[in-house]
Amino acid sequence: MTKEEVLSKYKIGEQVKVERKSLGLRQVDLAKMANLPASHLSDIERGSSIPTIPTLYKIGKALDRPLEYFFQESNDLPRSLGMVFHETSLAGRAVLKFADLVKEKSKGEVNLHIYHQASLGSTKDQLTSLSQGGIQLFSDTPISFEYYSRISGPIFLPYFFNDRAHYYRFIRSPVFNDEIYLPLLKKGIRILNPQSHWECGDYELLFSKEPIFSPEDLKGKKMRTYNSEAAIALRNELGAEPVTVEWEDVFHSFERGDIDVFLCPSSYFDSLKLHRVAKYATLLRYGYTANLIIAMSEKEYSKLGPSIQKVLVDSAGAAGIYCSDLANSQAEIDLKNLSSKNGVPVIQPNHALWRSAFRNAIIRVCNKGFLDIDLYEKIQNL
Repeated sequence: MTKEEVLSKYKIGEQVKVERKSLGLRQVDLAKMANLPASHLSDIERGSSIPTIPTLYKIGKALDRPLEYFFQESNDLPRSLGMVFHETSLAGRAVLKFADLVKEKSKGEVNLHIYHQASLGSTKDQLTSLSQGGIQLFSDTPISFEYYSRISGPIFLPYFFNDRAHYYRFIRSPVFNDEIYLPLLKKGIRILNPQSHWECGDYELLFSKEPIFSPEDLKGKKMRTYNSEAAIALRNELGAEPVTVEWEDVFHSFERGDIDVFLCPSSYFDSLKLHRVAKYATLLRYGYTANLIIAMSEKEYSKLGPSIQKVLVDSAGAAGIYCSDLANSQAEIDLKNLSSKNGVPVIQPNHALWRSAFRNAIIRVCNKGFLDIDLYEKIQNL
């Protein structure tokens, strides 16, 4: 490839200039940081000189950018977003909104292809691929990050927090940053919306074949769980028999009798059509459910220019507001329709009894090595 072809195809100098300005650096500042003559840097930015790999490496190090950042083509922009839930669910519709906003804010430069209902593999498969840069983005609740941040398992179990305000105090605290955000980043996963809303309702439903009135009724029941050590431990502590079933298989597992009970957040049950296979639903309204997370491969994120990075972060924030508004209105409509239109009786249990049972079970789970008790107390006292 000739010099002219390299300059035309990759626009290295232009990318150096854009990134330098985004950091508020003068040419002389960057030249000093990269140990280069200011005149040489000027030639690179104007496109009259192609930097050698060692020179570009020094520039990249000064700008905190990998070499790949300077050799991008348009088809290197983020394009695949995986999720395990259905695109028609409330959460799925919010992710579609995120994709629309990214396209709009980037003026069509970034088009995301949504792969829903685990078409890219299980949660663990997609997270592994995300960490390695195989897929660019992934959306799920933060409990799925247990694979890379162990405390995500117990912390995002139902009833761990007192209410939504307590939940927000945690995700905006140094504990969240030190114990979840930074460990994920070290594993190659960047959370785009660590503190934005993306609320998914304030209740979950226990779908069942037989009526469930109290936690005692769970004993001996085959209760669906996802592939999480903490979630499995919780079900054991509640006296249920954990049965691991991937999200996309829940309906047929219920239909076949592989599971008797399925705990489902408010934003997802309508799209799963569980009213066709469950005879009862027990309402567990504990004041919040885990917010949705948009995560991106750090390898891919670091290759993007500041304008595209801003598009992704801003879109995540705007889509979060949309998600919260949608959940706050639609979740109550879906709950009403479950009984009035679909004929599934909704049991209104003693909420204090359920909270007590879950909290005590979670403490026992933490004491088995899932969460240091001092850290548990620190989070509870936020």
